Amino acid sequence: MNGFEKHGIKHLSASSINLWSNAPDVWVMSYLFKQRTPMGAAAWRGICSEDAVVAALTGAQSLSEATQSALDKFDKRFIIGDEKTTKERDVIAPMVANAVEALKEYGKPEFPEDGSQHKISITAKGDGWEIPVIGYLDLVFPDSGMVIDLKTTNRITQVMSAEHQLQRAIYQKAMGNYGVKFLYVSKAKSLMLEDGDVNETLAKAKHKIARLEKFLSVCDAETARAIVPVNPSTFYWSGSEALREQMYGM
Repeated sequence: MNGFEKHGIKHLSASSINLWSNAPDVWVMSYLFKQRTPMGAAAWRGICSEDAVVAALTGAQSLSEATQSALDKFDKRFIIGDEKTTKERDVIAPMVANAVEALKEYGKPEFPEDGSQHKISITAKGDGWEIPVIGYLDLVFPDSGMVIDLKTTNRITQVMSAEHQLQRAIYQKAMGNYGVKFLYVSKAKSLMLEDGDVNETLAKAKHKIARLEKFLSVCDAETARAIVPVNPSTFYWSGSEALREQMYGM
């Protein structure tokens, strides 16, 4: 039995691999103890904005209708009036408009018949183990042969982060002849990026996965909790200090 089988981990994703690299303490809590940090306003803003962009591009709603639906969805989850929450809400409308403008040249996105996202999977293999690495595609444009992942952000970077390069590499490996790009959208502008060598990025990811499997193979959950490094200052713990205290006593 390999480390993944030992802990009932049936698949990985770009986000889980990145979490293991950046915050192993949060990874152990999330995947071995099934305790998750709550979704913040920025993440929910991204989900609401993406739904609106899809509705507008597919013709399900007009741009104004889709934007209002996004705002209504946001308001159902967060109380209006909090400064941070209001800041995220205020950028939804311009982000949706900028994204629709940037994406309209690619045609109409295609989705499975049930309306869900396209699921992709590649397989990582090592010494005595193999595991699927899965992902869900934001927008697939068959007419232009393009997959585009939408990233809403308050500050647009000029180069994709290593974390996003891994996500793009997984999508590119799974999608063959399709191009894969990430569209970064702020309230002021948008930028399309496709950084990173796919094979090199996946090779680095395989090394991280192999180390994770080895860690899991020699630890039960309680041992992993006792020995994993804990970094209280990482942004992953923002708003989840009580959960960290409960999990690690610090």
